[in-house]
Amino acid sequence: MYLVNLIFRKKQSSFNSIENVFNTLHPYFNTTVNKIELPFNNQGFIPRLKNILFTKQLKSSVLHITGHDHYLALGLRKKKSIVTIHDIEFIKRTNGFKKFILKKLWMDWPINCVDMVTTVSEFSKSEIMSLNNYKTPIHVIHNPLTLKLEKKEKKFDSECPNILHVGTKSNKNLPRLIEALNGITCQLTIIGKPTDELNRLLKSNNINHTFKSGLNNEEMIIEYEKCDLLAFVSTYEGFGLPIIEAQAVGRAVITSNTASMPEIASNSALLVSPFNVDEIRKGIVSLIDDEKLREHYIQLGFANVNRFKPNEIAKQYEKLYLSLINDK
Repeated sequence: MYLVNLIFRKKQSSFNSIENVFNTLHPYFNTTVNKIELPFNNQGFIPRLKNILFTKQLKSSVLHITGHDHYLALGLRKKKSIVTIHDIEFIKRTNGFKKFILKKLWMDWPINCVDMVTTVSEFSKSEIMSLNNYKTPIHVIHNPLTLKLEKKEKKFDSECPNILHVGTKSNKNLPRLIEALNGITCQLTIIGKPTDELNRLLKSNNINHTFKSGLNNEEMIIEYEKCDLLAFVSTYEGFGLPIIEAQAVGRAVITSNTASMPEIASNSALLVSPFNVDEIRKGIVSLIDDEKLREHYIQLGFANVNRFKPNEIAKQYEKLYLSLINDK
């Protein structure tokens, strides 16, 4: 029996996606896997240095940095170690000297210090490699379905469908979705916090809407069950978990034909250009008007979700752990 230490960032109420992934996988590991939370927040030089020293003294067969705090690897050169990099969006939204420092401390140097990197999609792998010609092996292991979602029958409301949208950050592309819904009778449920600009756009496009934020897992499940379809037309996603969450409940999905989304959806969702408002509008109208098309994507969605079952994803991580331990 071997010991794996999963390193989690210090708990913060506003961030939990990485924790959800590995908390979901934890019961499916067949070996001893400890979950260890860092003692200090990822803020400032001294707390980060203390986190590096804390991580360095841990005893384990494999040490796995689950994401976010990649810099921890700087103290692990002689340990069997893995870092999971979920995406590089944090690099893309910066520039100048800050971007240079982030790239060195969160990507270049940590990647060179670990034995393996995992990432959540082939798209994210290509994004990582676009930063540098890294020699450290990079393995793609998809995220698992993290919410306890099951098929939930619902009569489709063709008169005024409830369209679910998850996220309000710029990459979530909500302004274009709002514009695309102009003239379509619907109820738009937005998971995220409103802004003055979003409220202005919703009002000018005459969209009936509701904002919901701070939802726990049970409340999020209810939103998937209440919706008629999911609109997830982001411009950038390292993975795109809402796609498979909606599919697990039995809802048709319209998503983007760019970044990781075609990889995660495969042929089980209606793909459109996230930069083309007319294309988004036509896709949504087709899902509302065409019952056979909706049912086609719903059935393909159920099949697609099987790829992301937690027990299967856990097996892929365990295979990597064993290969690292057995590599003399």
